Amino acid sequence: MSYEKGLIDMGKKFYIVLSVMFLFCVILIGCQKKETSKIVSSNKTWYLFQDQGENDTVSIKFLKDQRAEIKDITNIDGKVGINRFNMHFNNPQYVLGRDGKTMTFKTAKQDLVIKLVKTYHENVYGKHMKGYYVQVGNENYKFAYITKRDKANISKSTKHESQSISYKQMANHIIDVNQNTKPLSADNSLIGNFYFSTIIDYRRTDGNLTINQNGTYQMTLTQHSAQKLSDTTDSKVVMMTTVESGNVQSLYGKMYLTPKNLVTIDYYYHGQNQSRLLPKEVNLKVNSKATGNQIDRAKIRIENDSNQLYLYSSDFTVRTRDNQANNKANLLTKSDSAQTSLEDSITQTKDYYDQYLSNPIASNADLMQLVAAISDNNDKKVGNLGVNFGDQYGTNLQPSDYQGISVSGSKQPLMQYMFLVSPSAYSENGPAVTTTKGKFLIYGSLDNKLFLLKQPDKDSTTVTWTMVKDFPLTVPKLKFSLN
Repeated sequence: MSYEKGLIDMGKKFYIVLSVMFLFCVILIGCQKKETSKIVSSNKTWYLFQDQGENDTVSIKFLKDQRAEIKDITNIDGKVGINRFNMHFNNPQYVLGRDGKTMTFKTAKQDLVIKLVKTYHENVYGKHMKGYYVQVGNENYKFAYITKRDKANISKSTKHESQSISYKQMANHIIDVNQNTKPLSADNSLIGNFYFSTIIDYRRTDGNLTINQNGTYQMTLTQHSAQKLSDTTDSKVVMMTTVESGNVQSLYGKMYLTPKNLVTIDYYYHGQNQSRLLPKEVNLKVNSKATGNQIDRAKIRIENDSNQLYLYSSDFTVRTRDNQANNKANLLTKSDSAQTSLEDSITQTKDYYDQYLSNPIASNADLMQLVAAISDNNDKKVGNLGVNFGDQYGTNLQPSDYQGISVSGSKQPLMQYMFLVSPSAYSENGPAVTTTKGKFLIYGSLDNKLFLLKQPDKDSTTVTWTMVKDFPLTVPKLKFSLN
C-alpha cells in the first residue's frame, strides 16, 4: 500500500514540475521582444522609402518617452529635412500594436501607420540596408537602417571631380591593348564570343565577353536598376553600360582578365523610355604607368570546369543557369553576337545623342523621360514643384481626354504629348489632380513648351492648362570625362 502511495506522490510531484516548466516557457515566450519593440529600442536611424530612396524619404529616430523624431528628407542618409510634428509642434508619440507588427506615429493632420510585412536587405548605392518591407496605407515601402557603407560609395562623390574633356579628345587617352600581348594557342577554348548573366550590387546585368587569339579581350556589361534577388522578372530600366578592354594573362595556372580601358555610359533612368534611352555621361578610366590604376574592380578569372567555362569575380553575384554544374561562378555560353568595340561605343553614343537632339520629343514616353532628366538636374523639381519618379508614373494618356478650358471659358488647344507622375511629399497639397489611383501631377507639351494640368475647383471636372515657367524643354548636355 505504501509503495502505491509513493508512486502516486511521485506522480503528483512530476506533474507539478511539468506544470511549473510549462508556465515558465509561457512566461519566457511572452517576455520575448516583438519585432516592433526591437525596432524602437534600437539606437539607429531608420529610413522609410520606395525604390532606391532618392525621393520622398522619411527618417525616423526613436527617442525617450515613446516619442520619435521624424523628418522628410530627399534621400537615404540625408541630414537636412522638414520635421513632422504633432498638433502641439512637438516630436510625435508612437503606439505599438499588440500584433508586434504595427507602429502608429501620432503626427499632425494624419497618423503615420507602418505595418511590417517581411524582412528586407539590399545594397543601395553602397549603403547596406537592413530592415523590413512594410505597408503604409495601401502602398509598399522599405523600412531599414544602414548597416555599413561601401568604400566605393564614399569615393562616388569624387566622380564629379573627374576631368571634363571634349568628345574629340577622349580617343587620345585610350590605351592600346594590342601592345605586349601574349597570343593564345589557336585551339584554346577561351577564344570566341560568350554571353553570361550576373548581378552587380543588386543590379541584374547582361554580359558579353570576347576573347581574341592575340591575347586581348573586351567585356560589355549592361546593368539594370537594382531589385530584390527573389524577383522573378528583370527590371527593364537601364542604368549604365560599361565596356572594358585589356589583356588575357596566365597567372597561378589560371587565366585572368587584366583591364586597360573602361568606358562607362550612364543613362537617365527616372521615367526612362527604354526604347529610346537618353545618355547622361561617358567616362573613361585607364590603367597605365602614366596615370596609375584608375579602374577599381575585383580580379576576374576564367576556369574550365567539367567542359564548361566559368567567370569568377567577387564583384558579381552568381545567377545560376539550368545547365551549369558549378554554382559558385558565372557560366559562359558561346555566342554568335559580336560586340561594338570600345572606341566605337564612344563614337556611336555621341552620334546617337546628336540624332536625339534633332527630335527629342516624338511620344509621351519621350516627354516624360526628358522632363525627368531635367528635374534630376534641378533637385527633383519641375519648375517649383517636387516630383517623385520613384513612385508612380505613366504615359498611357490621350490628349483628347484632357481638354483644357481657359479663364474666359474657351477651349484650349489640345496637348501634343502627356504624362503623369506622383508629386513629392512637399507637393501633395499643391495642384495635384486626384484620381482613383491617387494624386498625380499631369504634364503636357505644346510647341516645345511644358504645361501643368490644374483643377480650378476640386469638386468639378473642369481642368485648365497652365504653362510651367522657367522650365525650357532643353535636352541636358552629354558629358565626357576622364577618371
